[in-house]
Amino acid sequence: MDIGQIQGYLKEHQLDGWLMADFHARNSVAVEMLGLIGVLTRRSFYFIPVEGTPVGLAPEIEKAKFQHLPGTLIPFAGYRAMEKELTLIIKGCKCVAMEYSYMGRLPYIGLVDAGTVELVRSMGVDVVSSADLVAAFQARLTGEQIATHRDAVLKLYEAKDDAFAFIAQSLKDSTPVTEYDISQRIFERFGKHGMICDFPPICAVDGNAGNPHYQPTAERSTRIAKGHLVLIDLWARHDSEIGIYGDITWMAYAGSKDEIPERYVSMFDVIVRARDKAISFLEENLPIRPVYGSEVDDACRQVVIDAGFGEFFTHRTGHSITTAAHGSGPNIDNLETEDRRILQPGHLFSIEPGIYKSDCGFRTEIDCLITPDGCEVTTKPLQTEILPLL
Repeated sequence: MDIGQIQGYLKEHQLDGWLMADFHARNSVAVEMLGLIGVLTRRSFYFIPVEGTPVGLAPEIEKAKFQHLPGTLIPFAGYRAMEKELTLIIKGCKCVAMEYSYMGRLPYIGLVDAGTVELVRSMGVDVVSSADLVAAFQARLTGEQIATHRDAVLKLYEAKDDAFAFIAQSLKDSTPVTEYDISQRIFERFGKHGMICDFPPICAVDGNAGNPHYQPTAERSTRIAKGHLVLIDLWARHDSEIGIYGDITWMAYAGSKDEIPERYVSMFDVIVRARDKAISFLEENLPIRPVYGSEVDDACRQVVIDAGFGEFFTHRTGHSITTAAHGSGPNIDNLETEDRRILQPGHLFSIEPGIYKSDCGFRTEIDCLITPDGCEVTTKPLQTEILPLL
């Protein structure tokens, strides 16, 4: 945590400070930013003023957990003392940032309870969301981290190619192979290459692909047969503290190109055009103005809506990617939440439009990195048509 850089951001954005408030480690932003470890059972605050020395306000019985932080530490016992000290800490401030979301539109950042926000406002201080502040200092990747992402992407493509080749050979040899077999094959391959993921990869056929979060298991898994539509979604990162995820989805058909049903070709073309519209929107707008994740979702989603499949695109367009598969940065979302966080250099996220019906499902997924020059697709080549396996 670079206090100087944070104070520079506060000054640039005309904020008097950043007030991180926590209770029972519910504010994951504060816990991560401040490096708090162990059991946290009481209320605490950490204030970074636009100028001057940071101040921590910690319960007497847990003050040891805050002693590593820069600045002054004020211990307290009891809520009356806490409120008195907090009043003094933010005295003179007009506006501070907190982990607060207006109208609850962005629950990822709405981590401070309404009562605590009311308490701060009762002291004559306005509260605004720290959403962009958090995104600037918690979700922007370093060059070293980006390098791990690029290598992870190479491993994902190798695993994807191996999986589809294995399915194709199994079909030719009439050897039984299930969705679960493919999921485990990819998962085991990750382990051999020092890669990890939070959940095993997804392999889904036909109607199972119509469930965006379908997960095959040993007990519930479909055997892959000729004529099946096959979706593979795989994500992983290097097993290191700085390892950044890669995340891709590709689709294939257990047959020849000529055998792929026209309706499959048509629906896949829709999501390819939607994905490419998101890319072009980013390329056109990033050089000239701030761009929000919600805007990119709108641009992508409109293509699917115009094609008559809007009701079948049931999730956000994309998610932040960091050392977590679903990271703490801006999501590409104006459906599940209104994500008006600015996409900043160093932010990495997925673009993954889909169409999900009862008998089939389609998704194409790529990763995009915001750079000082604009937008870079880090997962190439892009899939432009369903891959025939025979």
